[in-house]
Amino acid sequence: MAESSEHSTEEEDEEDIEQGQVVGLQLPVPRRKPQGYNSKKPNFRQTIDLCFCLLHEAVVKSQWEKAAELMLSYLQTLEDTNTERQRRAPEIIWRFGSEILLNHPKSTVEDVRLFQEQIKNVGIKSYLQISLEHIFFLLCNGGKDEAHLALTSAESWKCGRYSLCQENTIKLIQAYKGVLDYQSWLQKKAAISQGDMSYATQLNAVKEMCIFHQQAKAALRGILKFPGVWDPFVLCYIDLLESSEDKAEMEQILRDYAYNPAFPANPNAYVYLYEFLKRNEASSEALINVLKDLYSRVPSHKLMLEFCTLLKQSESNDHHQLALQVLFSLLDFSGWRKSVEAWGKIGKQLKKSIKSHKSWIEDQWRSRRDWWPVYHFTKFHAEKEWKERPKLAMKKALTAGILLGPGCEYYEVVCGLGRKNKMIKVRAMKKFLKNHSCSFLE
Repeated sequence: MAESSEHSTEEEDEEDIEQGQVVGLQLPVPRRKPQGYNSKKPNFRQTIDLCFCLLHEAVVKSQWEKAAELMLSYLQTLEDTNTERQRRAPEIIWRFGSEILLNHPKSTVEDVRLFQEQIKNVGIKSYLQISLEHIFFLLCNGGKDEAHLALTSAESWKCGRYSLCQENTIKLIQAYKGVLDYQSWLQKKAAISQGDMSYATQLNAVKEMCIFHQQAKAALRGILKFPGVWDPFVLCYIDLLESSEDKAEMEQILRDYAYNPAFPANPNAYVYLYEFLKRNEASSEALINVLKDLYSRVPSHKLMLEFCTLLKQSESNDHHQLALQVLFSLLDFSGWRKSVEAWGKIGKQLKKSIKSHKSWIEDQWRSRRDWWPVYHFTKFHAEKEWKERPKLAMKKALTAGILLGPGCEYYEVVCGLGRKNKMIKVRAMKKFLKNHSCSFLE
């Protein structure tokens, strides 16, 4: 490579580098040929920039052996005296180097470990991020003990004043350390429950289990004080609290996680709260309130069927009306179109509602009359579903007959096919629709 001139008077202009994606990376995409590149007498920076272009191209094309050779040359960028280039170089080398080593056909786990250990001390500003990625790599390759040591080391690292990004990374590092302590607690707990230990060994295991329990609890409690989506950490923390039967704190943590406006919207938070209340035999009203909030955010959630069951068990007409609304909303989504349970529930709810609350059906059908028939109730649907799943076809035929009347082609096809098979259910369905006019929906 060409060496930099000591008496160069050229201005060190900042280059405008476009942003782009590179297989698993988010890196600056250089120009095809660096601006001002002199092919006859390239200076140090021009050569480095050209090397970066070639390195980038090799990574994009998954030419890992070529990329590794270019990376050895590109390492010279660390010698650049430009402050901005010095700041960017360690992170570029870390991201490119990691990607190359993870994909290189001849690289080993030890190669990746050594590279990440060394680059941590080069890129001080990215030390914590590199440490966290290194920890993930160790965990993926069975190095749990080594990962725990790396977490402890990263947790105590400090260089100058923390930036906001570094503070957030420290919180994550502490939380992941808590997860590893939680796993160690689970392992000790499982070993003790097997009962094949001597008294002294068991006593020592209990002490260790208590230590892991306290360490994990403290670390996980810390991360939950800050707004964020912390699902894995919440589940571990709740399990720890459940082992000590601290139900009051469990409920408070889960309610804060779901309802604290400082936290981002997270449907899983309502699921965790509902499951906790259900395990502890909370009142139906409490369960309904939580699922109602979940419904407002994810109307297609699988718990909506349980929600409907709870609503139908209530004595409130408002709850019965809401159950019908929930079922209609559920069947708006393609993932539920072939659910026998969902069609069975809406059919039963329609049969009840049509006798005394026809307006409930009208309210729901008004916005669907133009697209549900094509979406659910065509002749093609009837023939296909009768062939594949007759039970589903029967459930849907009842709903189609109530909403569209006996003249609906889906209903007619299913009744015709059912008549050939002498199905008693078809006769019962026809009798019901004959006695309950659906003309108000046509």
